[in-house]
Amino acid sequence: MKPFVFCFSLMCLLTSTLFSQELTGSIKDKNQKGIPYVNLGIPAKAFGIITDDNGAFKFKITSEKDTDTLQITSIGYYPVVMSIADFKKSCLQNTSITLTEEVYQLETTTVRPDQYETKTLGTTKVADLECVNLSGLKQKDTASVRRYKEKGLSEKSAGIEIGNKISIKKGQQTFIDKIQFKACLGENDTAIFRINIYSEGKTVKRVITPIGMVKVINSNNELKEPIIVKSIGKTQVHEIDVSKQNIEVTDDFIIALECIYASNSQMNIGAKPAVFGSTDLLIRESIMDEWVRVPLINLTFIAATVTYKKKGKK
Repeated sequence: MKPFVFCFSLMCLLTSTLFSQELTGSIKDKNQKGIPYVNLGIPAKAFGIITDDNGAFKFKITSEKDTDTLQITSIGYYPVVMSIADFKKSCLQNTSITLTEEVYQLETTTVRPDQYETKTLGTTKVADLECVNLSGLKQKDTASVRRYKEKGLSEKSAGIEIGNKISIKKGQQTFIDKIQFKACLGENDTAIFRINIYSEGKTVKRVITPIGMVKVINSNNELKEPIIVKSIGKTQVHEIDVSKQNIEVTDDFIIALECIYASNSQMNIGAKPAVFGSTDLLIRESIMDEWVRVPLINLTFIAATVTYKKKGKK
């Protein structure tokens, strides 16, 4: 019986190895310096992880096939798309993955109007916002729970992203200058956020979920440089000047907070209820997932200072 037991145990071990393999590696720039907080994952399966502040990662392969497509993205760099087979090869050979810095054409920079007006959109009096835990909005459906369990992901770096849609007059040349939000932390807490600005795309589809019918929306990130905000040990309002990035929009846009890390495994920020129908609350499990609009919940947590051409008198 012993040979049988030995063979059976060996077969179980091999089966486990085939279906669960943790790969480690790093994402670097052309100077072989690690790029922090890079998103990598499989969009087709709505799964993604984020590298650490040195560009290192751990990626647990479970049910993925060698032919599945893996995508690597970071603001300011050209995206990289590769097969799982090539990704495995790179990790097993201890070869870092290199991203190429994206070059922006200067001639595409738009000149701002000589006469302009400034206005704050979204929420007002950010300092007065009540601290709420927005992690609870994340859908804890069976598929998500299973995926997090099989991937061995830490809840402290889940990568949840929430967004507010900011409405402007369609066709009106508008520049985004400043962004404000309130991070709520205890004295022993640390949180790292990434701010993303998206131009709203078309509704991809509508799906029925446990919280009702939701819209799935696609989007494009308008930032040219990443915006990382680290908050430690206190509740504070963060104001970020983005005017140097010369971000121009002519239609509704989305400002989002991506929670890269939270020492208490929660996303606590200042927010308040909005007038029903005035503000869309968008959410997704990771940046590799699709946006969904949360129905029946209207919360605003972002203030955006914008500049637009001054209207002439009639």
